[in-house]
Amino acid sequence: MICVVTSRCRLLDTKADVNVDAPAEQAPAMAPPAHTDEKILPRIKWVPIGKRNCYLDMERAFVASSTIPSIYIQQFWDTIQYDKIVGCYKCQLDEQWFNLTKETLRDALQITPVDNNNAFSSPPTTDALVKFVNDLGYPKVVRHLYDVVTNDMFQPWRALTTIINLCLKGNTSGFERPRAPVLQILWGVINRAHIDYAEKMWEEFTQSIHTFIEDKKNLAQPTQGKKKATLIVILSVRFTKLIIFHLQRKHKFHPRPESPLHLPTKEPVMGYLKFSAKGTKREVFGMPIPNELITDDIRGVQYYNAYLEKVAKHKRYLAGEEVSDPDSPAPKPAKATK
Repeated sequence: MICVVTSRCRLLDTKADVNVDAPAEQAPAMAPPAHTDEKILPRIKWVPIGKRNCYLDMERAFVASSTIPSIYIQQFWDTIQYDKIVGCYKCQLDEQWFNLTKETLRDALQITPVDNNNAFSSPPTTDALVKFVNDLGYPKVVRHLYDVVTNDMFQPWRALTTIINLCLKGNTSGFERPRAPVLQILWGVINRAHIDYAEKMWEEFTQSIHTFIEDKKNLAQPTQGKKKATLIVILSVRFTKLIIFHLQRKHKFHPRPESPLHLPTKEPVMGYLKFSAKGTKREVFGMPIPNELITDDIRGVQYYNAYLEKVAKHKRYLAGEEVSDPDSPAPKPAKATK
């Protein structure tokens, strides 16, 4: 089990694959649904559910998932809205409306339960996050959070940031600028702090909601000139499915066995974790991994020793002790001058 938070929470489990399929004798007796899929949301109004290739080892990645009727994913995002009177988000599933809060996500993921005898630590402020990134090491001095680009971070911080983004949104880009909640989660992982991870994840999930609503609004407006309309894609599909599964367990709404299902295999494909910027073969190393993060089990495995060898080799290369580096791309022949 690999967790991108701390031992106090359970964000992911490589062995536990949540499945909504239950034996027929355990399913509650329900009347047939009053509305068909087409009545809930016509197929012509469906939008793509995000799926992109990502660089992450599938055996050690966030694989907690569920099998959900696709119509409920579409209905969730088609009806999502913020209720100013109640002060929370709301969505419709089947024929019922539900309030959505960070507690909904906390219960769905079963992480960081509230304990009045063990209060959460306050995550760092924006200014403190800037100092945190500079202390980790960065190619240039960071003065604002929007200066931080994932591809420019040193290892292993870049790998951890990529994993966090994949867990939260289901996709990632080396050129994205991680928002404060992502860096706060990274701070909590490195410092093993007892922060409210569910709250930070909820902030990123609601950001996906804002992006979706804004893209949907822009799509409804006529484009000017040659400007292309923004493509609407459903992000955070794993969180969406786990929330739906959680609500389905607590409330009775129809499983719709005749509807097309969204299986875990339809979620973002995860390959290998990419360590280098696009177009380069050199791994970027900054400050060494803190000793408190290195356990005896890690010291005994082959990949950690290989990592240490690469660190030493990279340091020799920077010091000019090596004439050439076999890992670097071959130099292009110089063009003849006219």
